[in-house]
Amino acid sequence: MADCLGICSGGPVVVVYPEGIWYHHVDEARLQRIYQEHILDGQPVEEYIFHRLYPPGQEPGYPPQVRGDQEQGGGGAGEQGSENIPALQPFDFAQDKPSNLPTLQPPDAEAVRAAARRAKKKKGLVIVNTGNGKGKTTAALGVMTRAWGRKMRIGVLQFLKNENARFGEIKAAEQMGGIDWLSTGDGWTWTSQAMDETEARARHGWQIAQARIVSGEYDLLILDEFTYPLHYGWLNTAEVIEWLKANKPPLLHLIITGRYAPQSLIDYADLVTEMRAIKHPLSEQGIRAQAGIEY
Repeated sequence: MADCLGICSGGPVVVVYPEGIWYHHVDEARLQRIYQEHILDGQPVEEYIFHRLYPPGQEPGYPPQVRGDQEQGGGGAGEQGSENIPALQPFDFAQDKPSNLPTLQPPDAEAVRAAARRAKKKKGLVIVNTGNGKGKTTAALGVMTRAWGRKMRIGVLQFLKNENARFGEIKAAEQMGGIDWLSTGDGWTWTSQAMDETEARARHGWQIAQARIVSGEYDLLILDEFTYPLHYGWLNTAEVIEWLKANKPPLLHLIITGRYAPQSLIDYADLVTEMRAIKHPLSEQGIRAQAGIEY
């Protein structure tokens, strides 16, 4: 078996002599079938053939009548001489190539796509946006906008932002309509001192999230800043993940944002993106947060 060596776009090809039959798009499975049916059983595999040197039924015979490595002379009864074998003709692929050759695809990719089409698989994804760079919530809100455009039922639950916050995205969601938005936090920041209150609110937020997850009322649910209660131990990560495995509806899309995503959450998720800080206007240039861009 060899590739097409520049003569066609249908490689790898296999050529079987003395019959002069050319097979194309040969992968391991096809090669096994060609070997069994053609080489051993003497029956060419017609659906893989793209060129013949001889008309069907007029191919030279197998050994001992014909040896491809020896000159054939006239023979007695039952022998077939070389004078009966037509001379090889130059192969003109432009003329001889069938017009309906399929586009070559890698066998593994083609198999995966075919299996997916057969299964028509749909799944509610678990998406995690983490890392120390900006854009975790922003990316989730981008998906929210796309889902809203598809008339999906959307819920947003923010675990740390103050319940009275009026960020631009909240105002936008109100104007868009149809987005169930709730902030359960107390405005926690890196310098907050009232950690008991923050932790209690996070636990309460998880109870609300559990009720919304099992309600069947949402197609997309965003748990913004949910990694922090897991990272700081306010919630037991293993228990949260086991609960999600047991209770999340199969078609519910769940987006979780925040720094320090636990490894077990990353392992559970279908899609994980890490935002990495490269340059920041505040820390490097002293430029404060801009309305409409960051809040």
